[in-house]
Amino acid sequence: MLVINPLKLANDCKISRAYFRAARWGGKRRCPSCDYQRRLPLVNGDRFRCSRCGYRFKDFTGTYLERLRIPFDELAHLLYLFVLGVPSYRSRHYLTVSLKTAQRIYTTFRQSIYDHSFTDQVLWGEIELDEAMYGGRRKGKRGWGAAGKHLVFGLYQRNGKVLTFPIPDRSRNTLTPLVTSHTKAGSLYYTDDWHAYTWLSVKGDHVVVRKEEGVPKAKGRHHINGIEGFWSFSKNWLYQYRGIPRHHFHLYLKKTEFRFNQEDEDLFPIIASYLVISGTNIFLITLKKGMELLNALTAVELGVINDQQLRRFMHRNISFFFPNSLPRRYPFPV
Repeated sequence: MLVINPLKLANDCKISRAYFRAARWGGKRRCPSCDYQRRLPLVNGDRFRCSRCGYRFKDFTGTYLERLRIPFDELAHLLYLFVLGVPSYRSRHYLTVSLKTAQRIYTTFRQSIYDHSFTDQVLWGEIELDEAMYGGRRKGKRGWGAAGKHLVFGLYQRNGKVLTFPIPDRSRNTLTPLVTSHTKAGSLYYTDDWHAYTWLSVKGDHVVVRKEEGVPKAKGRHHINGIEGFWSFSKNWLYQYRGIPRHHFHLYLKKTEFRFNQEDEDLFPIIASYLVISGTNIFLITLKKGMELLNALTAVELGVINDQQLRRFMHRNISFFFPNSLPRRYPFPV
């Protein structure tokens, strides 16, 4: 990834566009559909056509940047403020975009981080396990039975990375698949005395950190201070928002996990590379087009749209499914 000063990108639209384009292709443009790269003639301004499969695309087709309709210098500036931890309601004071636009772009940044967090990461060695509750103070019952809270399960490899998962409950049936999938057998597990962890002695060595007055009591290396430290780190980052949308909690959680794991790294080029990697690959694009076609045919059966509207839909989309088999003029009128 090309290293460049983000402030330089924020002051020049051409340089910032060239930066994201270089991050997208790495010096060699290729077809997102068939990976062909020999002949990709330019047609219709900034749109390219693959000579092999006929697929037409732009530089950022299929990426997260395809959804964003703002100048690239503004995008680079917003990404720089996002990396610094400036909330969207403050970043709008430094840019010409509206608050709604800034919130939408910030959500795109978080979505790219969230989508790239689902890799087959397996922790090993000394691993700490714990659960935590997220949410503001409310009247009523406190503790694990409190209403309106988000329950999160965390795995922390000492001197390594942390993995977090929103979970519906703390039962053994919920926690066991997560531990089995993301930890290596034979590891040393540190947990509290919650009964859902009793089976860990079968998978590896298990150390139970007893609680005194509701707080795990550390004795030498027998502690879960690492995962407890992450809970504090995460909640301190989320506190500045003064509340977050419930349906976006998983995005904010993964963002704090990403910051914790990349503590010693420059986040700007990492997130920029996430934005230009195909967020919606060709399979998902084809699936989306297929669902649109199915919905259109269903709408005709139900009488919601007429045949004329169906022809218009086919005229716009049939070249995507059959790029080489259609003549220049479609055999049906529009």
